Amino acid sequence: MKFLKYIVLVSGCIIWACGLNPTLLALVGKYKLITDGYQYGDLYRMANLSAFKDPRQPCPAYNPPAKKQSAKKVHLYIIGDSFTEEERVGPQDFAVDQYTRVHWSEMLHVKLDTSETNILLLESVERHFRQHLEAPVSLILPDSATFVQRVVSSKFMHKLDDAFNGKQAQDRFEALLFQNEAFLKLKEWKADFTYHLFHRVNTSVSLVDEDRSLVSYMDTDTPHVTSSFSKIGKSELDSLVLNLKLTKDSALSMGFDFVALSVIPNKVSVIHPEYGAYNRLIEHVYQHPKLPMPYIDVLADFRKMGAASYLKGDSHWTCQAQNVWLDKVNTLINSFVSQENI
Repeated sequence: MKFLKYIVLVSGCIIWACGLNPTLLALVGKYKLITDGYQYGDLYRMANLSAFKDPRQPCPAYNPPAKKQSAKKVHLYIIGDSFTEEERVGPQDFAVDQYTRVHWSEMLHVKLDTSETNILLLESVERHFRQHLEAPVSLILPDSATFVQRVVSSKFMHKLDDAFNGKQAQDRFEALLFQNEAFLKLKEWKADFTYHLFHRVNTSVSLVDEDRSLVSYMDTDTPHVTSSFSKIGKSELDSLVLNLKLTKDSALSMGFDFVALSVIPNKVSVIHPEYGAYNRLIEHVYQHPKLPMPYIDVLADFRKMGAASYLKGDSHWTCQAQNVWLDKVNTLINSFVSQENI
């Protein structure tokens, strides 16, 4: 019994430490001692509805078009969110010689090689576009070397606050203790029972399109700017476009040759824009007379694909939709390189 008590005590300490420390939790995940909880999709992770349990499948290799012949090497830089994270797309997917990506939460220190063609692509999902462009993008810093810097506070008290942040700590403990098949099945039973009896689902998600599709709550029932149905006025649109112009001007002054924009639609904007008064954010930005840069527009393409454009249990695109986007990005890159060589 004494030995058992020590085992329980040590196990409890390890669980507590991993729950409070993201680095330790990541280490546990690295050795596959736990799953990340996203193996069936980020929306399923929140809703646990069995109808939307969609096992993650890797996409087949994408074959980019041949790179246009150029006297200069082409270097693509992307400021992007989860749609362009390395698990989804990478340097092998673009008709370029070099590739650098930075997340919107990071800083890109850059030393541009002026003997190359340097292309900057701003990629944002629709729900966060208004937040990203409420001011000119300031994530790029000229430096003596090129590297990506994660923005974290070095102050001990800030780290302590993050460790004990209620929501973050709860998510880590849940990932550590309850993201396994046995617990997921129990959570499924509870979620299905609540849905079928009371027509209620987790408040982090919304059912749309006559309950055939699951989307993020941020895209629908929220008064904040993340929603596809949150009103946007002319003055804000003008401000967003002005900030894009200031971002482009700054990038060109650093030595970039070309700046482009891509706004990835919210899932609900494709699947069920009639859910409410759709604000047509993407269309308004792309059609703005003062938009200072070319753009990659996939909204119409995704709507033609319908439900096939987004994963059933996830807020991200399917392999087919991702390839549509990659085709358009590569076409734009090759078009610019061709014009530069004229």
